[in-house]
Amino acid sequence: MSFRLFAYYCAAWGGAAAYCGWILGRFLEGDAGLMAAALKGMALGVFVALGLGVLDTLASGSPRDLVSQGVRLTLTFLIGGLGGLIGGFVGQGFYQLSDNKWDSLLVLGWILTGLLIGAAPMAFDFLGTVMRNEERRGASRKLRNGLLGGAVGGLVGGVLSLLLRGVWGKVFQNADSQTLWSPSATGFVALGACIGLAIALAQIILREAWLQVEAGFRPGRQILLVKPETTIGRAESCDIGLFGDASIEKVHARITREGNRWMVNDANTPTGILLNGQRVTGPVALRSGDRIQIGGSILSFGVRTSEAAATASVAPISS
Repeated sequence: MSFRLFAYYCAAWGGAAAYCGWILGRFLEGDAGLMAAALKGMALGVFVALGLGVLDTLASGSPRDLVSQGVRLTLTFLIGGLGGLIGGFVGQGFYQLSDNKWDSLLVLGWILTGLLIGAAPMAFDFLGTVMRNEERRGASRKLRNGLLGGAVGGLVGGVLSLLLRGVWGKVFQNADSQTLWSPSATGFVALGACIGLAIALAQIILREAWLQVEAGFRPGRQILLVKPETTIGRAESCDIGLFGDASIEKVHARITREGNRWMVNDANTPTGILLNGQRVTGPVALRSGDRIQIGGSILSFGVRTSEAAATASVAPISS
Protein backbone atom coordinates (compact mmCIF):
# COMPACT_ATOMS: atom_id res chain seq x y z
CA MET A 1 0.00 0.00 0.00
CA SER A 2 1.08 3.63 -0.35
CA PHE A 3 2.58 5.46 2.62
CA ARG A 4 -0.44 7.77 2.70
CA LEU A 5 -2.86 4.85 3.01
CA PHE A 6 -0.61 3.22 5.59
CA ALA A 7 -0.80 6.32 7.81
CA TYR A 8 -4.57 6.57 7.33
CA TYR A 9 -5.20 2.92 8.16
CA CYS A 10 -2.93 3.04 11.23
CA ALA A 11 -4.83 6.04 12.59
CA ALA A 12 -8.23 4.50 11.80
CA TRP A 13 -7.31 1.15 13.32
CA GLY A 14 -5.79 2.80 16.38
CA GLY A 15 -9.06 4.62 17.04
CA ALA A 16 -11.23 1.56 16.39
CA ALA A 17 -9.00 -0.70 18.50
CA ALA A 18 -9.02 1.79 21.36
CA TYR A 19 -12.82 1.83 21.25
CA CYS A 20 -12.83 -1.97 21.52
CA GLY A 21 -10.55 -1.66 24.54
CA TRP A 22 -12.86 0.93 26.06
CA ILE A 23 -15.88 -1.36 25.61
CA LEU A 24 -14.01 -4.25 27.21
CA GLY A 25 -13.02 -1.99 30.06
CA ARG A 26 -16.67 -1.24 30.83
CA PHE A 27 -17.13 -4.86 31.87
CA LEU A 28 -14.31 -4.72 34.41
CA GLU A 29 -15.08 -4.04 38.01
CA GLY A 30 -13.47 -1.40 40.20
CA ASP A 31 -13.21 1.43 37.69
CA ALA A 32 -10.78 3.47 39.81
CA GLY A 33 -8.56 0.62 40.99
CA LEU A 34 -4.99 -0.03 39.91
CA MET A 35 -5.73 -3.53 38.64
CA ALA A 36 -8.74 -2.39 36.63
CA ALA A 37 -6.69 0.44 35.13
CA ALA A 38 -3.91 -2.00 34.21
CA LEU A 39 -6.36 -4.45 32.60
CA LYS A 40 -8.03 -1.71 30.59
CA GLY A 41 -4.65 -0.46 29.46
CA MET A 42 -3.72 -4.01 28.47
CA ALA A 43 -6.88 -4.27 26.34
CA LEU A 44 -5.93 -1.06 24.55
CA GLY A 45 -2.34 -2.25 24.03
CA VAL A 46 -3.36 -5.65 22.65
CA PHE A 47 -5.94 -4.35 20.19
CA VAL A 48 -3.86 -1.45 18.88
CA ALA A 49 -0.57 -3.38 18.66
CA LEU A 50 -2.13 -6.35 16.86
CA GLY A 51 -3.81 -4.10 14.30
CA LEU A 52 -0.60 -2.17 13.66
CA GLY A 53 1.29 -5.46 13.38
CA VAL A 54 -1.08 -6.67 10.65
CA LEU A 55 -0.83 -3.35 8.79
CA ASP A 56 2.96 -3.37 9.03
CA THR A 57 3.01 -6.90 7.61
CA LEU A 58 0.78 -5.89 4.69
CA ALA A 59 2.86 -2.77 4.04
CA SER A 60 6.10 -4.78 4.02
CA GLY A 61 4.82 -6.70 1.02
CA SER A 62 5.11 -10.33 2.19
CA PRO A 63 2.25 -11.48 4.43
CA ARG A 64 2.21 -15.03 3.03
CA ASP A 65 4.73 -16.82 5.27
CA LEU A 66 2.20 -17.99 7.82
CA VAL A 67 4.66 -19.45 10.33
CA SER A 68 6.86 -16.36 10.66
CA GLN A 69 3.84 -14.05 10.59
CA GLY A 70 2.22 -16.10 13.34
CA VAL A 71 5.33 -15.70 15.49
CA ARG A 72 5.45 -11.99 14.64
CA LEU A 73 1.84 -11.40 15.69
CA THR A 74 2.26 -13.45 18.87
CA LEU A 75 5.25 -11.33 19.88
CA THR A 76 3.29 -8.19 18.97
CA PHE A 77 0.39 -9.37 21.12
CA LEU A 78 2.64 -9.97 24.13
CA ILE A 79 4.59 -6.70 23.91
CA GLY A 80 1.49 -4.59 23.20
CA GLY A 81 -0.41 -6.17 26.07
CA LEU A 82 2.54 -5.74 28.42
CA GLY A 83 2.87 -2.10 27.40
CA GLY A 84 -0.77 -1.38 28.13
CA LEU A 85 -0.61 -3.28 31.42
CA ILE A 86 2.44 -1.35 32.64
CA GLY A 87 1.17 1.97 31.31
CA GLY A 88 -2.23 1.60 32.94
CA PHE A 89 -0.72 0.61 36.27
CA VAL A 90 1.90 3.38 36.32
CA GLY A 91 -0.44 6.12 35.14
CA GLN A 92 -3.19 5.24 37.58
CA GLY A 93 -0.65 4.75 40.36
CA PHE A 94 0.82 8.24 39.95
CA TYR A 95 -2.68 9.68 39.72
CA GLN A 96 -3.71 8.09 42.99
CA LEU A 97 -0.50 9.18 44.70
CA SER A 98 -1.48 12.76 43.88
CA ASP A 99 -4.82 12.17 45.65
CA ASN A 100 -6.59 12.20 42.27
CA LYS A 101 -5.69 15.86 41.72
CA TRP A 102 -3.08 15.90 38.94
CA ASP A 103 -4.63 14.53 35.78
CA SER A 104 -1.47 15.34 33.87
CA LEU A 105 0.35 12.53 35.69
CA LEU A 106 -1.94 10.07 33.94
CA VAL A 107 -0.28 10.94 30.64
CA LEU A 108 2.88 9.19 31.85
CA GLY A 109 1.01 5.91 31.59
CA TRP A 110 -0.11 6.71 28.06
CA ILE A 111 3.48 7.53 27.02
CA LEU A 112 4.72 4.18 28.36
CA THR A 113 1.87 2.39 26.62
CA GLY A 114 2.55 4.14 23.31
CA LEU A 115 6.27 3.43 23.63
CA LEU A 116 5.82 -0.34 23.85
CA ILE A 117 2.99 -0.42 21.30
CA GLY A 118 5.36 1.32 18.90
CA ALA A 119 8.04 -1.29 19.54
CA ALA A 120 5.69 -4.27 19.29
CA PRO A 121 5.36 -4.67 15.48
CA MET A 122 9.08 -3.93 14.92
CA ALA A 123 10.55 -6.24 17.59
CA PHE A 124 10.28 -9.40 15.47
CA ASP A 125 12.47 -8.06 12.65
CA PHE A 126 15.05 -6.68 15.08
CA LEU A 127 15.29 -9.87 17.13
CA GLY A 128 15.54 -11.86 13.90
CA THR A 129 18.62 -9.93 12.77
CA VAL A 130 20.20 -10.38 16.20
CA MET A 131 19.58 -14.14 16.26
CA ARG A 132 20.89 -14.58 12.69
CA ASN A 133 23.83 -12.22 13.33
CA GLU A 134 22.85 -10.11 10.31
CA GLU A 135 23.26 -6.45 9.47
CA ARG A 136 20.77 -4.81 11.84
CA ARG A 137 20.97 -1.13 10.94
CA GLY A 138 17.66 -1.11 9.07
CA ALA A 139 15.81 -3.10 11.73
CA SER A 140 17.31 -0.94 14.49
CA ARG A 141 16.17 2.23 12.75
CA LYS A 142 12.67 0.85 12.28
CA LEU A 143 12.50 -0.13 15.97
CA ARG A 144 13.76 3.30 17.01
CA ASN A 145 11.18 5.02 14.83
CA GLY A 146 8.43 2.87 16.33
CA LEU A 147 9.50 3.74 19.87
CA LEU A 148 9.68 7.44 19.05
CA GLY A 149 6.33 7.49 17.25
CA GLY A 150 4.61 5.53 20.02
CA ALA A 151 5.91 7.85 22.75
CA VAL A 152 4.88 10.98 20.83
CA GLY A 153 1.48 9.45 20.05
CA GLY A 154 0.93 8.55 23.70
CA LEU A 155 1.84 12.09 24.78
CA VAL A 156 -0.32 13.88 22.19
CA GLY A 157 -3.17 11.39 22.52
CA GLY A 158 -3.06 11.58 26.32
CA VAL A 159 -3.26 15.37 26.35
CA LEU A 160 -6.03 15.37 23.72
CA SER A 161 -7.97 12.75 25.65
CA LEU A 162 -7.83 14.83 28.84
CA LEU A 163 -8.95 17.91 26.92
CA LEU A 164 -11.87 16.05 25.37
CA ARG A 165 -12.82 14.65 28.75
CA GLY A 166 -12.86 18.17 30.19
CA VAL A 167 -14.95 19.50 27.31
CA TRP A 168 -17.53 16.71 27.54
CA GLY A 169 -17.67 17.19 31.30
CA LYS A 170 -18.71 20.81 30.79
CA VAL A 171 -21.10 20.18 27.92
CA PHE A 172 -22.79 17.24 29.58
CA GLN A 173 -23.08 17.73 33.32
CA ASN A 174 -23.83 14.04 33.81
CA ALA A 175 -20.86 12.85 31.75
CA ASP A 176 -18.88 10.09 33.44
CA SER A 177 -16.13 11.20 35.76
CA GLN A 178 -14.08 8.03 35.51
CA THR A 179 -10.31 8.19 35.59
CA LEU A 180 -7.61 7.60 32.98
CA TRP A 181 -8.29 4.07 31.80
CA SER A 182 -12.03 4.42 31.48
CA PRO A 183 -12.53 7.93 30.15
CA SER A 184 -15.23 8.91 27.73
CA ALA A 185 -15.19 6.86 24.54
CA THR A 186 -14.12 9.89 22.50
CA GLY A 187 -11.04 10.40 24.64
CA PHE A 188 -10.01 6.77 24.38
CA VAL A 189 -10.53 6.77 20.61
CA ALA A 190 -8.42 9.93 20.30
CA LEU A 191 -5.63 8.23 22.28
CA GLY A 192 -5.58 5.14 20.06
CA ALA A 193 -5.79 7.16 16.84
CA CYS A 194 -2.90 9.41 17.87
CA ILE A 195 -0.71 6.44 18.79
CA GLY A 196 -1.43 4.69 15.49
CA LEU A 197 -0.93 7.83 13.40
CA ALA A 198 2.28 8.89 15.16
CA ILE A 199 3.86 5.44 14.76
CA ALA A 200 3.03 5.43 11.03
CA LEU A 201 4.31 8.97 10.50
CA ALA A 202 7.56 8.22 12.33
CA GLN A 203 8.20 5.28 10.01
CA ILE A 204 7.38 7.33 6.91
CA ILE A 205 9.09 10.62 7.76
CA LEU A 206 12.23 8.98 9.15
CA ARG A 207 12.44 6.26 6.49
CA GLU A 208 15.84 5.47 5.05
CA ALA A 209 15.27 3.66 1.75
CA TRP A 210 12.21 2.44 -0.11
CA LEU A 211 10.81 1.12 -3.37
CA GLN A 212 7.70 2.24 -5.23
CA VAL A 213 5.95 0.07 -7.80
CA GLU A 214 5.49 2.29 -10.86
CA ALA A 215 4.11 -0.41 -13.15
CA GLY A 216 3.16 -4.07 -12.76
CA PHE A 217 1.47 -5.88 -9.90
CA ARG A 218 -0.38 -3.41 -7.66
CA PRO A 219 1.16 -0.15 -8.93
CA GLY A 220 1.47 2.61 -6.36
CA ARG A 221 2.74 0.32 -3.61
CA GLN A 222 5.53 1.75 -1.49
CA ILE A 223 7.72 -0.63 0.49
CA LEU A 224 10.29 0.29 3.13
CA LEU A 225 13.66 -1.40 2.78
CA VAL A 226 14.84 -2.49 6.22
CA LYS A 227 16.16 -6.03 5.77
CA PRO A 228 19.80 -6.84 4.96
CA GLU A 229 18.47 -8.61 1.87
CA THR A 230 15.15 -8.04 0.10
CA THR A 231 14.03 -10.60 -2.47
CA ILE A 232 11.84 -9.72 -5.45
CA GLY A 233 9.93 -12.21 -7.60
CA ARG A 234 6.69 -14.08 -8.03
CA ALA A 235 7.27 -16.67 -5.29
CA GLU A 236 5.06 -16.20 -2.27
CA SER A 237 8.12 -16.29 -0.06
CA CYS A 238 9.59 -13.17 -1.71
CA ASP A 239 9.65 -9.94 0.27
CA ILE A 240 8.22 -8.06 -2.70
CA GLY A 241 5.80 -10.13 -4.75
CA LEU A 242 5.32 -9.40 -8.46
CA PHE A 243 2.60 -11.84 -9.43
CA GLY A 244 0.84 -12.55 -12.72
CA ASP A 245 3.87 -12.09 -14.98
CA ALA A 246 5.31 -15.29 -16.49
CA SER A 247 8.53 -13.49 -17.49
CA ILE A 248 9.37 -12.97 -13.81
CA GLU A 249 11.11 -15.84 -12.03
CA LYS A 250 10.15 -17.07 -8.56
CA VAL A 251 13.17 -15.23 -7.17
CA HIS A 252 14.21 -12.73 -9.80
CA ALA A 253 16.31 -10.06 -8.06
CA ARG A 254 17.84 -9.19 -4.71
CA ILE A 255 18.48 -5.84 -3.05
CA THR A 256 21.12 -6.00 -0.36
CA ARG A 257 22.62 -3.48 1.99
CA GLU A 258 26.39 -3.08 2.13
CA GLY A 259 27.36 -0.36 4.58
CA ASN A 260 25.74 2.87 3.32
CA ARG A 261 25.03 1.39 -0.11
CA TRP A 262 22.01 -0.46 -1.43
CA MET A 263 22.91 -2.96 -4.14
CA VAL A 264 20.65 -4.59 -6.72
CA ASN A 265 21.55 -7.84 -8.44
CA ASP A 266 19.93 -10.27 -10.83
CA ALA A 267 19.32 -13.74 -9.34
CA ASN A 268 20.81 -15.52 -12.41
CA THR A 269 17.57 -15.33 -14.40
CA PRO A 270 17.18 -15.82 -18.18
CA THR A 271 15.58 -12.42 -18.78
CA GLY A 272 17.66 -10.47 -16.24
CA ILE A 273 16.82 -7.00 -14.98
CA LEU A 274 17.27 -3.49 -16.34
CA LEU A 275 18.52 -0.54 -14.30
CA ASN A 276 17.63 2.75 -15.97
CA GLY A 277 17.30 0.86 -19.25
CA GLN A 278 20.66 -0.95 -18.99
CA ARG A 279 21.08 -4.68 -18.39
CA VAL A 280 22.52 -5.46 -14.96
CA THR A 281 25.45 -7.92 -15.15
CA GLY A 282 26.48 -7.87 -11.50
CA PRO A 283 25.77 -6.11 -8.19
CA VAL A 284 25.12 -2.42 -8.84
CA ALA A 285 24.86 0.40 -6.30
CA LEU A 286 21.49 2.11 -6.37
CA ARG A 287 20.97 5.87 -6.36
CA SER A 288 17.81 7.74 -5.48
CA GLY A 289 15.52 7.91 -8.50
CA ASP A 290 16.88 4.75 -10.17
CA ARG A 291 14.29 2.68 -12.03
CA ILE A 292 14.50 -1.11 -11.90
CA GLN A 293 12.65 -3.07 -14.58
CA ILE A 294 11.83 -6.70 -13.84
CA GLY A 295 9.71 -8.32 -16.54
CA GLY A 296 6.78 -5.97 -17.06
CA SER A 297 7.19 -4.33 -13.65
CA ILE A 298 9.04 -1.10 -12.94
CA LEU A 299 10.22 -0.21 -9.43
CA SER A 300 11.67 3.17 -8.48
CA PHE A 301 14.25 3.39 -5.70
CA GLY A 302 14.29 6.19 -3.14
CA VAL A 303 16.69 7.01 -0.32
CA ARG A 304 17.01 9.84 2.20
CA THR A 305 19.22 12.73 1.12
CA SER A 306 22.08 11.98 3.52
CA GLU A 307 22.16 8.33 2.48
CA ALA A 308 21.93 9.27 -1.20
CA ALA A 309 24.97 11.54 -0.85
CA ALA A 310 26.96 8.75 0.78
CA THR A 311 25.93 6.33 -1.97
CA ALA A 312 26.69 8.74 -4.79
CA SER A 313 30.24 9.16 -3.54
CA VAL A 314 30.92 5.46 -4.26
CA ALA A 315 31.16 4.24 -7.84
CA PRO A 316 28.96 1.27 -8.75
CA ILE A 317 30.63 -2.12 -8.88
CA SER A 318 29.29 -2.82 -12.36
CA SER A 319 26.51 -1.81 -14.68
